[in-house]
Amino acid sequence: MLMSDSHQFIFLRMRKVASTSKKLILLPMCLQRPQRRNAHLKSRAYLEWDYHKYVFRAHDDILAAQKRMPAESFDKYFKFAFVRNPWDRLVSEYNFLLARPAHGRHKRVTKLDGFKQFIEMQIPRNDAYQTNMLCDRQGNLLMDFVGKLENINHDWEIVCSKIGIPYQELQRKNTSQHRHYQDYYDNETRQLVARHWSREIELFGYYFDGND
Repeated sequence: MLMSDSHQFIFLRMRKVASTSKKLILLPMCLQRPQRRNAHLKSRAYLEWDYHKYVFRAHDDILAAQKRMPAESFDKYFKFAFVRNPWDRLVSEYNFLLARPAHGRHKRVTKLDGFKQFIEMQIPRNDAYQTNMLCDRQGNLLMDFVGKLENINHDWEIVCSKIGIPYQELQRKNTSQHRHYQDYYDNETRQLVARHWSREIELFGYYFDGND
């Protein structure tokens, strides 16, 4: 998560939606991450409630910001994130983890018997669902703008305008190389994703063969 007081925004860094590219552009105008070990320990122990001093995780959800900011500031700041077709996102993350030996989940993923088991591994993970990152506990969307990876250049231009910075073209980082995501699915796995990720499929207007 990145925050800026000078430009009054909160950027939720979702996985596998070119968040690193956006971070490189936004970081100079954002609050600096506290470096003291003491700040990190207090944050992880939930003893720090000032958002200037709290050490947010890279992929914290929007509730982490809401809990630590004055309500007036949270309501006023422009809150944005980007999402991705869940069928596509699962394939991208699967291949990303397979290709990153240093990642904490690499060994576990390499031991799986194929992509179906990866989907099943993701089902109980809270942060595997984009809606869990962007909504409150009642399922209400707390974001002012949710762009789509599928429309990334157009939607990023909207973000730049909203936060008052010149448009800069995004350079894709940390991309995973793989076949088209639809090739990874059979009818069973396609329906498995449709069932478990139904909330975000409906909310963001996604279909197996694309978006709305």
